[in-house]
Amino acid sequence: MTGALVALLGVIFIAYSHRESWPYVRWLAGSAILFGASALVFRVAQRFFGASPEVIGAPAASAVVIALAALLVGLHTYLTHRTDRQWTRFVLLCAVGFVWVATVVTLLSGNPFRGPLASAGVLLVAALWLLWHWWRERWSGQLALAGAFLVQPLLLFAAMRVGMDVKAFRELTPLPIVVVYFFVLTLILQRDARRLARELHRSEQAEAELQRLADGLDRVVHERTAQLEALNQGLRAFSGMVSHDLRGPLRNIHGLSEMAREAIEEGQPAQALPLVRKLGHESLRASRMVSDLLDLARVEQQALQKARVDFGELVRECVEQLAMEYPLARQAVRVGSLPVVEADRGLMAHVVTNLVGNALKYGQGRPGLAMAVDAKRENGAWRFAVIDNGPGFDEARADELFQPFNRLAGEDVPGTGLGLTVVRRVVQQHGGEVGASARMGEGARFWWTLPAT
Repeated sequence: MTGALVALLGVIFIAYSHRESWPYVRWLAGSAILFGASALVFRVAQRFFGASPEVIGAPAASAVVIALAALLVGLHTYLTHRTDRQWTRFVLLCAVGFVWVATVVTLLSGNPFRGPLASAGVLLVAALWLLWHWWRERWSGQLALAGAFLVQPLLLFAAMRVGMDVKAFRELTPLPIVVVYFFVLTLILQRDARRLARELHRSEQAEAELQRLADGLDRVVHERTAQLEALNQGLRAFSGMVSHDLRGPLRNIHGLSEMAREAIEEGQPAQALPLVRKLGHESLRASRMVSDLLDLARVEQQALQKARVDFGELVRECVEQLAMEYPLARQAVRVGSLPVVEADRGLMAHVVTNLVGNALKYGQGRPGLAMAVDAKRENGAWRFAVIDNGPGFDEARADELFQPFNRLAGEDVPGTGLGLTVVRRVVQQHGGEVGASARMGEGARFWWTLPAT
């Protein structure tokens, strides 16, 4: 009856365990089924076929050694989370167990308790191993398991002290083994249930956060879409290019959200966290792209509000604003003698901030970064320039810089590829021109012109 209960406990353990627990469940449950089935077979052999204890002693001892070896392999996998070389450990433990039992039986050949003493030694070592794990991790379950493994040695000690007959003690032997399996399987099932409950709670939290992000992204997309519909005919001239580039981050957002949802549904919230971070990156990229498109639309739509603009004062204000993002701006930027010109101050601030900001962005981290903003008069116009000693670029591709969504730096440096397009439109609105020249590794020069009258 005891063997049947232990085997049934192993079957229940397999039936109700989590699929991720299979690396240790198969060993623990297999050990319980092997021990329970062996005990049941040996009891039937004794009761119905008259098998003597001497006949079934060796097979019973072998079955106990194999069952305990499988139990220890399962516990080792559970406690250390290591699934490699399980069969090697199992074979090694079986070999050591057989040698230990044979040695004890040989040395104590005249002691009727030699078999139980051999089993007690194995269980004692297992209890000490569990106590060592408890000392490192402080999980109370390990302490309870160690106590369960000590039941048989303590019963044996008490039986020998009171002079109990070995046959009577053998009747008690299944009890401590049942206690061991009960504690092992019950505690692990309980711990797995708690772990799954925590994972479910985290999954629900992550799902709620993803839903909140999705709602926010949906709201942002709708707002930006409504604003995009107000863009003028000039923006529609390259609408195909806009739709192609804007679709990229939105498609990435959809794909990442689907991957994150699948990870959460599969009970792996840890895999969803980097996807959520990528979602934020892609949504920010889409938002920046739409903002730049709106700047471009405003340049095309609004009338110029011209006034006398002191460019020396304007550049210094822009440098102060950029210093909040690039602290080295005040030391790196030298402002030359700049004229007063009739222009739209707000739009010219956008030009200066973009060109000086690009020089700081691409040159940050380079030792001795320096740049200058100056102007000279030629052919009835003022020619302004932002000159830096940064990384430069391929001058053969200078015209591409001012095309929408063209970025020579690729994805290494953040941006949308629309800033210089807005600069060109602003300068053209003022009747001027814009251009750039550079050498790789030797800096760049961005210039624009404004009518002098």
